[in-house]
Amino acid sequence: MSRKYQVTLPGPVAEQLEQLAAATEQPPTTLAGQFVRSEVARAVADGKVRPLRQLPATTGRVMDGARARWLEPYGGDADWRADMWGQIVALHGRYPKALAWLQEGWWNDEELLETLSALAVWRAEIDDAGVDSREELAFKLQLRELSQVLRQAGGGVTKAWKPGALPDEWRDG
Repeated sequence: MSRKYQVTLPGPVAEQLEQLAAATEQPPTTLAGQFVRSEVARAVADGKVRPLRQLPATTGRVMDGARARWLEPYGGDADWRADMWGQIVALHGRYPKALAWLQEGWWNDEELLETLSALAVWRAEIDDAGVDSREELAFKLQLRELSQVLRQAGGGVTKAWKPGALPDEWRDG
């Protein structure tokens, strides 16, 4: 499970992070998360912290009656929408070519919303606790398949989604 942290950086360091992020075409927050994961991995390798134990295989069953993390909770949830929006924006920032055919208003298509949300959650799980390279390969295959589906659906460049702030229509959902 991912957790959010708010981090304050001195102005010059923040500017450097923004330059690095722009050079790699990623949001600064995504790049900062990668830096933190890298340093934690280094601390594990240096023996400063215990390695994570492998996560048990999931069965898809949710124990407390809640829905799966990639599905919006029953009755709607503004916090889930804001969080998932951010994760999908980050996913698009990380894989802009694969998601280049994503069309404006994708969040109104329940199947596409669930697919993108599942991919975003899966990506976070791999980043946070991935131990098997086959998981990474499977993720990339699913991403490639979604890219092909989006491309075949068409819609043209003029309707392509440009990541940005959470739209009011989805926030109020």
